[in-house]
This record gives sequence, structure tokens and C-alpha cells, in this order.
Amino acid sequence: MISTPSENWIWEYLHSIGGLKLLKVLKKGLKTLQNKVKAKKEHLQAQLTAQKSISLKDEAWLDQNGNLVDFMRVVDTLETASDYEKGLTKLDEQQQGLVRKLREAAGDLVKVIGKKHKHTACS
Repeated sequence: MISTPSENWIWEYLHSIGGLKLLKVLKKGLKTLQNKVKAKKEHLQAQLTAQKSISLKDEAWLDQNGNLVDFMRVVDTLETASDYEKGLTKLDEQQQGLVRKLREAAGDLVKVIGKKHKHTACS
């Protein structure tokens, strides 16, 4: 069967809807992470603004778990890509890991904690 230009448009539209749905999931995950770190981050930043010291552990938290810039950059990269799937293929391994974490935060992906392997003795 030969596809007409209008049929191609429909397939492209349906394909883009899938990308939009996944992007919506990533944005939900980002919002979840932002809400999760908000109170602690604001508290620590208020202490720093008041020129009070914070612990090395809290400094590390601000630089790592409290810093969502890389997550925001990944969402922005995929949002501005002309094609979501092409955007995904351009992400490096670390960025793809961030996408997985965003999906987990949104409840779209079950977090794998570990795999149990059953070992049997050879006789």
C-alpha cells in the first residue's frame, strides 16, 4: 500500500504525541525532585545568606543532591529538540541516567534496587 502525504503527517503527529507524553513525564519528575529538595535547600541558602556556616555534609548536599541544574538542562535539551527520540540519542550516558531518574521520580519507571541471582551447585 502506498502512503499519501496526509498519512505520513498522521504518523508523524502520532509519533510526536508519544514524545510529548514522555516529555510531560520528565517535567513531572523534575517538579517532584524540586519539591523534594526545596525546603532543605531554602533553609541552607538562608543560613548562607545570613553568613552562618553550614556543615561540609550540607555543602556537599547543595552541590550534589540539592543541585538540579543537570536535570533541568536535560529536560530543556529534549524540549527544544526537533524530535524527541533524536534528542535522546544525542544524550551522553550520564544524561540518559538523569532521564531514568526523572522517570523514576515521576513514577513512570520502577526503580531497580538489585537483582537476585540464584546459584546452583554443580555436581
